Amino acid sequence: MKNSRLNIKSAFRKTKKDKLVLVRSGMFHGITIERSKEEKATINRGIVSTPNIIFYSNNTKCIIDYTNQTNDSISDIVTKYFNQLNPGISFSIQNGEYSDVNSEQIADVSGTYIFRSHINGIVKADVSNVQSLSSTISRYDKTRFDKIPYLTTNSITDDVSFKTVIKNKLGKNTKSSFNYLGLKVGDYITFKDQDTPVKVLESKIDSDGSEYLLVEGILTEADLTGKGTRINLYLNVSGDYNIEPDINDEKIGSCIEYINGVIVSCTDNHTISQCGLRAEKGIRTEITPGTFCATPETETAVQTNITENLVQVTSALVNAVSNVSNVSGPILKGTNSKNSFYGRPF
Repeated sequence: MKNSRLNIKSAFRKTKKDKLVLVRSGMFHGITIERSKEEKATINRGIVSTPNIIFYSNNTKCIIDYTNQTNDSISDIVTKYFNQLNPGISFSIQNGEYSDVNSEQIADVSGTYIFRSHINGIVKADVSNVQSLSSTISRYDKTRFDKIPYLTTNSITDDVSFKTVIKNKLGKNTKSSFNYLGLKVGDYITFKDQDTPVKVLESKIDSDGSEYLLVEGILTEADLTGKGTRINLYLNVSGDYNIEPDINDEKIGSCIEYINGVIVSCTDNHTISQCGLRAEKGIRTEITPGTFCATPETETAVQTNITENLVQVTSALVNAVSNVSNVSGPILKGTNSKNSFYGRPF
């Protein structure tokens, strides 16, 4: 039976009110909770690396994409840099001159921006003022900047930040995993006796194969290995929605987020309502039940980081899959997959 991709752009009637919505729940059996303390740090350097930049919502918002970098150290630099910024802090981009030889368009993205969030190399920001943008270009490709854009800010984090590490010793390829719940950085979770949702700041896989989460706030240290621990997953939704989340829905698939036809992320193991609730103003979402963003067998469908995937589909793949009748739209190239739930049977 052919997979059907569901476009759920119109699932919401947006307002300015944010709320946490319960979307998934699961029982875990290998959880440990450990304290993590980060001292204050001064932002005394900028980022010298060329990202892709996408402007949307009439050029009032943008996504700065540092995921497609050939230098692995850039990822650590970007993460450490933006972890020190609080939402609302301004930063500037210099050397933003841009030339598109194909369309003969020129622009300059130099200017001031307001930081909103950072998730694994994807920076979301509001545009405060910018030198000059093209009326026909929304995606500014990293290969067409005249120089390397330089991102700086003079802000300092003033206080000591306390955070907590949550580990799942069973790893990602099990139903008792954050990966199976479709968790992304920026989501919220509750568990055990912790009734107040805590925000997920970082998600990765440890060298021993354990899932590693860094969450906001101080939680009581505990080793819950072997003890059933119910964990609930919440999404921060801006506005009203007309699709009710179904936490008992077991039909999952790949959830794609895109802007103006350009894929900005793909995440596995989402229910229909969970994917729909990830839509934002200017960002559309689609879900294809029963599929995954990346598989070990498909080298052309790739994911560039833990919870954010960029999908590439080649003509060879299209010809090989008999139930695909039409593939269209921009294709982005990433690196090898590092974290996918590959649909192994349980």
